[in-house]
Amino acid sequence: MWNRQDSLGLRDIIARTTCAKGQKRFKQTFSIHTTHVPDTVLGYRITNHSFVALPERNYVVITGQYDGHVWYAYDRGNQTYVDKKTICYTEHVPVVDLEGVRLLVGEHVQAAVVKEPRITDAHLRRGVVEVTAMLEYYAEIVGEAKLWVKVFEPPDCVDDKKHVDFTETEEEEFDDFPEDEEDF
Repeated sequence: MWNRQDSLGLRDIIARTTCAKGQKRFKQTFSIHTTHVPDTVLGYRITNHSFVALPERNYVVITGQYDGHVWYAYDRGNQTYVDKKTICYTEHVPVVDLEGVRLLVGEHVQAAVVKEPRITDAHLRRGVVEVTAMLEYYAEIVGEAKLWVKVFEPPDCVDDKKHVDFTETEEEEFDDFPEDEEDF
């Protein structure tokens, strides 16, 4: 039996809710081995970004990929060329549990890219283009959680009477309703 003194007026409710959330910025460095020996880097761009997010206990695993394009000059600046490399990555976004108890039942992730991947630096090193990219994710784990809700009882509630009897209402209260169903 539920004891009101022990529970302090709290009741457990199981609800589907956001259980944990987190946000993190990542810095990735990769090399692009070019077709020709480059003289200078003229430009760069990232395209075709895609990712999948999976929940874990204290973090979200994000696995994704994007294409890094580098435009460069070669042959003493007389020719230009664009090389592309597909970058695959796996990153972990740490999450903080919110109020309540995570039941770890039927959890899924809602992840969003806060800042799309962009190249912040590209320079030549020994005939290879070194590229640094930045991206940022926000992730929420949605699942079942046990929450505690404060229960307030009406001031006129008596402990031994657990329900309200609606059969004792007077008929005069319902005189406003039409007697025929056709009036609706």
